[in-house]
Amino acid sequence: MGTATLTPPALTVKAERLVTASERASYDPFTEIDWSLPMDDEHGYYLPPEYLPLYGTEAWESMSGAERVAYSRHECASLCAAGIWFENILMHLVLKHLYDLPPDDGSHRYLLIETADECRHSAMFGELIRLAGTPAYQVPKVLRQLGRFMKSTTRGPEAYIAMLAAEELLDVSNRATMKDERVHPISRHVAKIHVMEEARHVSFAKAYVAETWPSLNWFRRVHAMVRAPFIVRAIADAVVNPAVYEALGIDGGAKQAKRNPNHTERVKNDLGKLTGFLDEIGVINTVTRPVWKVLGLLPS
Repeated sequence: MGTATLTPPALTVKAERLVTASERASYDPFTEIDWSLPMDDEHGYYLPPEYLPLYGTEAWESMSGAERVAYSRHECASLCAAGIWFENILMHLVLKHLYDLPPDDGSHRYLLIETADECRHSAMFGELIRLAGTPAYQVPKVLRQLGRFMKSTTRGPEAYIAMLAAEELLDVSNRATMKDERVHPISRHVAKIHVMEEARHVSFAKAYVAETWPSLNWFRRVHAMVRAPFIVRAIADAVVNPAVYEALGIDGGAKQAKRNPNHTERVKNDLGKLTGFLDEIGVINTVTRPVWKVLGLLPS
């Protein structure tokens, strides 16, 4: 992979500010969250219903209120499992960046703090899954294999674009979840912690990509531009897990969810900040835009 590029001065200042922010507001989920509250479907949904992949479909309309709440619990557990998958990939990418950085580099300390944040988030998601009374869902095998390939072959700004895809996609639903009084308190609190800490990660990733993208040679830019939409599509696909519908006995549920206009439009809109940013810096351009559109990743 070669030696990592040292952190530019402007990004060093950003990293120092994020270290200070982390000292002010970092959270231990095992002391912050009341895990004793039963996840017994008596305390409401586990995600806002409008953010569930089946919302508005024929299958959704045929469900009773209790079935919809149970379905939301399974989707929440599945989303947390996808979150652990995301976080594992992100940690590999951050540690790959850290591997060649000297300890006195401007971003070294911050990147270690970000890795620690991701470790806590994975533990937090795992605890919710254990309490949810659902199968311990994993993303489909093909995505797990793709994740292995991606974390082994991705570096530099391309790696941080992948991080942004995962973080921005989850951020919108997390912000809705943490504010929705219809949602179980544990889910709301998990979402709040994730939003507050991931905001720092998004800030650093955007600054890193914006600062380093112009310095890339032609080959690395083209390489990143070609792969980026497929990486983002894979991350978006992890949101709908066929195993959920198999466990609940919802015939054709995964197909309905993936084709659900409510879901597909929401994914596009939730990625809007990311795709807007990539448009600004030139990752999405006249040549690559058709690919992003065909893959269903650009807002209408």
